Amino acid sequence: MKEDTLHREILEEHARNPHFDDLISEPTHKADYQSNKTGNACSITLNVKDGRLVQIGLKVQGSALAIASASLLFCELNEMSLHEAQNIHAKIFKILLEGEIIELPGDLCVFNSIVRFPERHDCALLAWNALGDALAF
Repeated sequence: MKEDTLHREILEEHARNPHFDDLISEPTHKADYQSNKTGNACSITLNVKDGRLVQIGLKVQGSALAIASASLLFCELNEMSLHEAQNIHAKIFKILLEGEIIELPGDLCVFNSIVRFPERHDCALLAWNALGDALAF
């Protein structure tokens, strides 16, 4: 249960104090994603240079979990290669949609706790769906 407490604390901190910036004015990639299930919405703007995510901008209208998940995306993927970002994107979907337990870097480990709450998966995947649309993952 220690892990669940830590994961909850990580999510609460990211929900209260999201680390992402506003949208980028001249992005190389962008997407808007709205959940059909909840109506939550996420806009994402990205600057990609030499195969790396050098800048990420997000705007989220949704639950605390949707905001926390977007903040985690920003913190963990900023400055990451597109290949690494695509790999993490795929792992998060495998965890939440297929129930696999997969090791993830940093605070992304919280997704292994969220898997037990299917009713929350839509919120947790909001920003990740927007990222996938922006980069055509």
